[in-house]
Amino acid sequence: MVSSRLYRDESITELTLSELLAFDQSTLAENDMLWVDLFAPTPDEELGVLQTWFPVHELVLNDLRRAQRTGTGTRSRLHHPKVEDFDTYLFLIVHALIMERADGSEADAAEPIRRYALEQLSVIISEKVLITHHLVPIKALQSVEQMCTMNRKVMRRGPDYLSHIILDEVVDQYLPMTTTVEDRLTEIEHTVFRSPTTLTLQRILEIKRIVQEVRRSAVYQREMVNRLARGEFDLISDEEGMYYRNVYDHLVRVADQLESNRDSVLAIMDVYFSISNTRLNQVMKILTVFSSIFLPLTFVCSVYGMNFHFMPELEWQYGYGFVWGLLILIAVVMWMYIRRKGWLE
Repeated sequence: MVSSRLYRDESITELTLSELLAFDQSTLAENDMLWVDLFAPTPDEELGVLQTWFPVHELVLNDLRRAQRTGTGTRSRLHHPKVEDFDTYLFLIVHALIMERADGSEADAAEPIRRYALEQLSVIISEKVLITHHLVPIKALQSVEQMCTMNRKVMRRGPDYLSHIILDEVVDQYLPMTTTVEDRLTEIEHTVFRSPTTLTLQRILEIKRIVQEVRRSAVYQREMVNRLARGEFDLISDEEGMYYRNVYDHLVRVADQLESNRDSVLAIMDVYFSISNTRLNQVMKILTVFSSIFLPLTFVCSVYGMNFHFMPELEWQYGYGFVWGLLILIAVVMWMYIRRKGWLE
């Protein structure tokens, strides 16, 4: 689906795909701007917009299509966030954090963290045209669309300003995730000290995987926004560079929070394994104690279990009671000795 918004003369006009393809970009005045959003476009729509109306480099098309899902429903690996300068336009790749729809399973209800996922958002910035490309609905773009509807002058400042707003909204979507991770880690920490199970370890590893993946994307995007903020590209004006520095500051904070989350996950994993090892050692200690007690008892029973004919105690009237008394005495003495040494503590 292709949606186009033309800002001209203090008003926004929606263009159909046919109107867009017939639109002459050279007619855009100084304060005019055109925002084209490609949401899960068909090959024909992609061909019409990105090869006929606004021709882009073949490498850009390859990066745009990299995040498409295969026939089995799985998605290929996302391209890492980056910015490239093609003279007349800038090509950006960012990772937007989305909340995938839950399938209603008990695992989803117990662990909402696993429903977070990263999706590729591609942005093309030219002097008067902004093109966004994505395969799934992205909340950040929806927020910017509402913002442009409520305040039409947002588009007046040009594609470089609008792209900064999109990046800022994308970064803001990371913050609820970090808060959710902190809450889940607090709950898991209490569970680890109370009654850790294999399911607890699975949840820890799931959070660890997601935190590392999101942190990696945040670090890449931090470096990318830093390049946009320091005036490296002519299509980003010095005035708008200040806003990109603000986005950079937000990304620094997000990256720091994710780093803190990762450290917390690793610490909880260490505690989990320490407690598990402690419990295992306690079990082994108890088993060893019982084995130590029964070892001499087994020896005595083995001696008197031999079937030799000439054994004096076999004909003794009090032999059976004597052996029982000996076994009990040995067990009591061994138990008292072990308790006195503190081996059960």
